[in-house]
Amino acid sequence: MNPFALAYREQQQLFIFDRTYLLGTLLKVGGLATLIARFIVQFFWNPALACTLTLLLLALSAFMTWSLVKNSWKDWTAIPLCLIPSFLIGVSLSDNSLHYEFLTSILLVQAGLLMFKSTKNRKLLWGSLLTIILYLTSGPAAILFALSAAVIEKSWKSLTYPIVALICVIAAYFTAAVPTWSFAFSPALYYDLDATLPVIHWGSWISLLVVVLCCEISKSLHWKRWIALTSGLVLALLVFIPTRQYLNRIKQEQPHLGYVFEHFTNNEDWDGLIEACKKAPWLPRTANYLNMALAWKGELADQLLKYDQHGPDGLVMTTKDRAVDVVQAHIMFAMGNVAAAQDVAFNTLSSLQGFCPAMLKINAQVELMRGSYEVADKYLSLLAKTPHYRKWAIEHRKFLYDDAAVESDSVLGSGRRNLSAKNRFIMYTNPMTELFPILDANPYDKRSLEYGLCYLLLSKDLNSVKHYIQDYYSSPDSPELPRIAQEAMVFYSEYSRNIDGIEPFGFDWCYEHGVQPETVKRFEEYQKAAVAGPVSLRRFRETYWYYLVHKEI
Repeated sequence: MNPFALAYREQQQLFIFDRTYLLGTLLKVGGLATLIARFIVQFFWNPALACTLTLLLLALSAFMTWSLVKNSWKDWTAIPLCLIPSFLIGVSLSDNSLHYEFLTSILLVQAGLLMFKSTKNRKLLWGSLLTIILYLTSGPAAILFALSAAVIEKSWKSLTYPIVALICVIAAYFTAAVPTWSFAFSPALYYDLDATLPVIHWGSWISLLVVVLCCEISKSLHWKRWIALTSGLVLALLVFIPTRQYLNRIKQEQPHLGYVFEHFTNNEDWDGLIEACKKAPWLPRTANYLNMALAWKGELADQLLKYDQHGPDGLVMTTKDRAVDVVQAHIMFAMGNVAAAQDVAFNTLSSLQGFCPAMLKINAQVELMRGSYEVADKYLSLLAKTPHYRKWAIEHRKFLYDDAAVESDSVLGSGRRNLSAKNRFIMYTNPMTELFPILDANPYDKRSLEYGLCYLLLSKDLNSVKHYIQDYYSSPDSPELPRIAQEAMVFYSEYSRNIDGIEPFGFDWCYEHGVQPETVKRFEEYQKAAVAGPVSLRRFRETYWYYLVHKEI
């Protein structure tokens, strides 16, 4: 079980302590299971806690299954069988498209079955009532209750329960309580609307019924304990192979590292994010997170070539169809293009399960930058109704209707100055083109300045780097020219004097624009090492010269 994949579920929904929200969720088909699931998932911001809570719930499910099928408290032979549903449900939860109420609905069904089993009188009435109640509170999982109750009771009258469940399905569909037939009678209700439910989730779904059926058959045939134990172990082996294959497919479709990166980003743990990115820094998406962490630490230009870089996609990789992506929202915000960040964040703010907390925070911050305090207050009010984000919301409420406080804040103030740029709404062309107006409006935004410089350096566009330095690093109050930019200009200076078609410029220009004499001396050492061979070049691996000559974009 992947703790970070479980933690990512917390970003797919926002549990709000609000009467309207609670009642609105509760009154839907399966509303109680959904509400319980969302209440639990709100604590998943901590991966260890997410894993612990899930394992405890799966253990509770296994215990309730065993309590349901055992003959006595000494009957331990049924335990291998009772572990199978919990195991399969745990496998299914590896798929983040499957909502957590898949588990809580089955827990409600198991609790209902235990209540039904303990009932001595009017079982037909109680079984029918429990079927209706469970359909309203846990959704189609009530069908499992009806079929399992019929198997346990073993009488013709018990067929009433599946009939009652069928009536609930029909009523739910024709009253538009559920949108489709598949939502009304299958676990598709607990799966993303625009995705196809994998077959393995059906196995997890019916596993409880299969275990109840197997145990009731063994009781009827008076099987010995060792036979029941053997059958449980055989069944466990039969489900192991397909589940293993499914987990491998999930690992390919939903990479483990993506969940890890989002966890550290949402918690602003930049050191943890950098450490996680070291596992595969050459991948563009990994490099996006890595370089964003460096930027937030103020070390992007200084530490850029310490890692394996392969072109500007490592800074910001955008899709051709401009598909909305939480990663883009994070990166645009770090780059200083807060308008583009809000555009993406707003479009990814809502999901079928509720608000995304990280995108809610970005929207709140940008509205504070804009001075749209009433809108920002609405976002902050939502966050203030959650235990985990309440402190953050209260800290940002002090900026409401206080322009001076906003402008003095390092993040909000810089963002407000960036918003004064022209054509600042969304990313019309590419990240670099959008960055120029922002830098013209706020040339003191270090993150934006370094993102732009590093973008051109990683593109190996030395002529543009030269003009960029002239525009943004030449005034008396400009920041110190980063080492890699100094190395680029020293190389370009010598290159320009040896290649026709390029306007030549000497080291005097370099010295006037921030290049240090030590850099020129080190370049001479690099040239000697390049002639000497690969061994001598090792100590220059983190220089721009090495990147320029030896790294492919």
